[in-house]
Amino acid sequence: MKKFNLSLVAFLAMSTLATAGGDIAPVEPVVETPVVAEPTGSLYAGLGYSYMNLDPDNSTEADGDAVLLLAGYNFNQYIGVEGRYTGLTDCLENSAIYLKPMYPMGGITLYGLLGYGQVDYDHGVSLSESGFQWGLGASYEVVENIDVFVDYTNLYDDTGFDGELPNQDVLADSISIGFTYTF
Repeated sequence: MKKFNLSLVAFLAMSTLATAGGDIAPVEPVVETPVVAEPTGSLYAGLGYSYMNLDPDNSTEADGDAVLLLAGYNFNQYIGVEGRYTGLTDCLENSAIYLKPMYPMGGITLYGLLGYGQVDYDHGVSLSESGFQWGLGASYEVVENIDVFVDYTNLYDDTGFDGELPNQDVLADSISIGFTYTF
């Protein structure tokens, strides 16, 4: 056993001496590069067709076709902002800004529109009302960066319209279809 202990001590001493003065490469510090996340926001613009309707209780209904122009910014896949102008034809116009909550499901995205806008009626008499507007819609990505959409927007739903049509419930709304291009 004494020979074994001496052999073990000799082995440990030799291995320590072998590395004590040798050429050992210095340890380089590990430098971690920060991971830069890609921007998640996206800018988009679109064009569409809208069927607009102004329906007072006891008066003649006004409806018409309109061109829809829109531009927006999606902060991520769940929330964005969007500006819209609907008009250029017939007697009804709308301009609005919306907060746009979204819920993607595969290639289809369901969304809401919550915002503030102004509805204008100009057919012999000029009337204008502004206030809260809301809508619901869905979009589908046809090819990369191009979506088609369809939505319903409630533009005005209250009593009266610009001081005219007193004591009448007035509903102004639109149904739209179109496409958007994401930059």
